[in-house]
This record gives sequence, C-alpha cells and structure tokens, in this order.
Amino acid sequence: MALPTTGASADSDATLRELAAKEGILIGSGATNPTYLDEPKFGEVLAEQFNSLSPENELKWKFVQPTEGDFEFGGLDQLVDFAEDNDMVVKAHGLISQCCNPEYVTDVTDPDELRAVMKTHFNTIMDRYAGKMDRWDVMTEPFSTFGGTGLAPNHFYEVLGEDYIAEAFRIAHAADPEAKLFINEALVEFYPAKRQELYDLVAGMVADGVPIDGVGFEMHETQAGPEPGVITEMTKSYQKLGLEVAITELDVHTYDVDQQTQIYGDVMAEALAAGIRDISFWGFTDKHAYTWLPGAKPLMFDEEYNPKPAYYATRDALRNFVSASSAAGAGTLSNTSGWTHGLHDGNYSVKMNLWHGTPGSFFRLYENDKLVAARVPTTVSGTSQSVVTEFKDRPNGTYAYRAELINSKGTTSTNTTTVTVTDAAPGKPVVSHDNWDKDGTFTATANLWWGTNATSYTFYLDGAVVGEGQLAADSPNAQSPQVALSGVPKGKHSLKVVLTNARGSTESDPVDVTVA
Repeated sequence: MALPTTGASADSDATLRELAAKEGILIGSGATNPTYLDEPKFGEVLAEQFNSLSPENELKWKFVQPTEGDFEFGGLDQLVDFAEDNDMVVKAHGLISQCCNPEYVTDVTDPDELRAVMKTHFNTIMDRYAGKMDRWDVMTEPFSTFGGTGLAPNHFYEVLGEDYIAEAFRIAHAADPEAKLFINEALVEFYPAKRQELYDLVAGMVADGVPIDGVGFEMHETQAGPEPGVITEMTKSYQKLGLEVAITELDVHTYDVDQQTQIYGDVMAEALAAGIRDISFWGFTDKHAYTWLPGAKPLMFDEEYNPKPAYYATRDALRNFVSASSAAGAGTLSNTSGWTHGLHDGNYSVKMNLWHGTPGSFFRLYENDKLVAARVPTTVSGTSQSVVTEFKDRPNGTYAYRAELINSKGTTSTNTTTVTVTDAAPGKPVVSHDNWDKDGTFTATANLWWGTNATSYTFYLDGAVVGEGQLAADSPNAQSPQVALSGVPKGKHSLKVVLTNARGSTESDPVDVTVA
C-alpha cells in the first residue's frame, strides 16, 4: 500500500524527535551499548533523532551484578549521563529476563533466599536510579519463545512457581513506589495463543492488585509484518485494563528493502493510531545490528549512518499523524453489493471517500462492530482520501459497516453502510431428462439459468448419488452439468440435483422419470 504524503512542507526535513515532540511522543532507540557512544557519529544521530534510549544488556543481572554484592554501574551511568546531557529519557531494560542470570542466583533453591536476593538486587539498582528512569521492564519475555506454550521454565519459575512474576512486580514496587513498571514480550503479534497467554497473565495481575503499569510489545518482525489490526486490538485490550502500551524493540529482518520499508511505515502508523505514545527501535544503525537472518540489515540507518527508505517511511507515518491541525474530516462509506448483475452474492467492496477536510493518518473499518480492516488511507488528490476494502464469499446475512479516520487530534467516524447478502448459495437449478422412450438410458441435465454459480454438483436418483463433479464458477453465466445414466430399472423414479459452493447448497425440485 502507498504511504500518504500529506503534511506541511516545513516538516519535510524534520527529525523523528522533532516530529514526536509535537504530540509528546517518546521515540527511542534501544540496544544502546555505552561503547557505541565512543563513536561521535553514533551519539550525534542518537541525540538528533531520538528522545529516549534503553540499554542493550547493562541492566541484565550478570552485567549489573556479576558477582554477589558487586554492582557495576559504569555503563548505565554513562547512558544516564548522555540522556541527561541531551534531554532524553532512559528505559530501564530489564530487571529479570530469560538470559543472563549468574550462578550465584541460579544456585539458590530456597524460595525465601531467592526472594531476598531479588530484593537486594532490585533495591540497590532502583534506589540508585530513582527518578532517572522513565520506566522499568521488570520482566522480559516470560513465555516460551514461539507459539504459546506457557511460561518458560526459568530459574525463578522453578523456585518460586508461576506467581514469580507477580512477586517480582511487588518487590520492584516496594523498592520504588513511584516507578512505572512494565512487562515486555516478543512475537505476540504473530502467535494468537501466546497473545492470549500474555493477556490472561496481565489481566490476572491487574485483577489481583499487582502493581503493573504497562505492557511492551517487542515487535521483532521477520520477513513479514503483523496482520493489519492486530496492534490495534492488542493495544485496546490493555488500555481497557487501565494500562499503558509501548513498542519496545521494533526492527525488521528481511532481504526485501521494499517490504522492510512498508513494514516500518505500517507498524508506526497503526501503533500511533491505536494510542501508543512510546515507540522504541532495537537500535538504529546496521553497523551495530543483531540479526538471526544471515545478511539481513534490520535497522533504519545503514552502516555509514545514512537513512534508509525504512527511515523515511517511519518519519512519514509520524509526520502524517502529528501534522494534523484538527481531527480528520468525516468520510463517507458506500458499498457495491448488487452492482454486479444484481446479485447480492457475498462478493462486494466497501469504499470510504473523504472528499474534503483534514486527512486521517490511519483508517479502521468495522463489520458488525468487529475490526476487519486497518490500513493507511490512500491520498487521491489534495486532501481527498479513499480506501477500498474487498469482501469475498460472505455467507447470507446482514453486515453493517462503519469506519474511522484517525490522526493526532482525534478519531472521526463515518456513516454506516449496510450490506444484506441473500444470494451467497447457488441459484436454484432446474433438473430435466431425455428419457422420452422410457428405456432407462438417458441423460440428466441441471440448468442454472440465473443466480450465483456453483462449484460442484450432485445428481440423485431415488435419493442415491448417480453422478457428481466440479464446476467452474463464473456468475452470472449459466451452468448446465449433465450425467449419463443407463440400466435404470423399470418403475417410477425421482430425479433431483444439488448445486454447492463454499457458502451453501441449493437443490432443484424433483422430477419424475418413468422406465417402462
């Protein structure tokens, strides 16, 4: 899909940071290793483009407290100092994770002793950086990496049980009651089961009064972007729990530059429209990128710190969101049901037109109040916008559509357009035969003169199948399947045909066949 190019020309060269500042959006770079700051160009681009940063490993357990009681804060202090010098915030990533737990921690098998170790660790770190961290990722990647197979069996789980995450949040809250506490997880946008597991865990914590403030989606996209609408639905579900949502580690691993560009722009546009105001990338330059896809270049700047197409797509999505002077104009919905040959056959399009007014940066379409499409609208000319959504093979029923256009100034709803599908199943066929000599050898023919075509047919004689096959659907052209019968015994028989497609079956009225 094409990204819109609306927005004031004065913003054409604005940095991500400058655009984000218009609406109080945090735009950040994660995976920031303090040693990278030794490169002047790294620090220059980091401070120019971003208003937040998060460490790569410096807060993980074995890096910040490699031996018991021996804390190493040099790297974190360097990041905090850089952030303060450049008016940036720091994300504290992450107190507990699957990796990086030293042996003096993993050797502890007594629950009370492990809780005491956690309290000392949390208290020491959070006291040192109280008021200096924008949020704390208390737990990172609690679930098994792929699919959705429950909590990963890490050491904390094995010793403290499945409530260890809630305990970690309570310990963190006690260490700093003012701190904002997040849980961070990967791949939930791709795996529905894992998505549900995370939601169930977090909703349970909220219900139990566990001090949690937000959820972070990592968003490591690999050779595909998330299905449109998934970011919106995930975000809204946590917002209903009273929680904040952040994207914490966005990068795009692919060999296709155009695909990478599209994914960056689409994720940015949908996240902003969904209400996410804290978006971090897992680094920004391919010079310091990590990828599990050999040879891929997942970040927005190349090794020489030149912006890539992915950067411009990200910047355009951000600019189009924040540049609006008012909420989007009211779009008009219409549908094409019945336009083709007069059939209300479940194949139609729903179109949104915004003829005048402020454009939207994102479009959402609901069918019977369920989100069914989410995308960047196409700018036709000037400020006019349109979005066409195709629907195929809808079953008989009534479908009410409404849509929204979103920008930073608000959400504007369209009118409602309703589609009633009555012709999804095949039209009614007429069955006939040529057994005029009554000798029991004849051809049976089914004629569908008008209506939705079938994809298969079945002939029945006295309730038994006597012929069947496949058909090429090309509505509203006629269909006339046939079957040759012979050796039909004497007597009076009943012949009928059933035509079938993906949305149902329709049978003819029976006709009599007499064999003398």
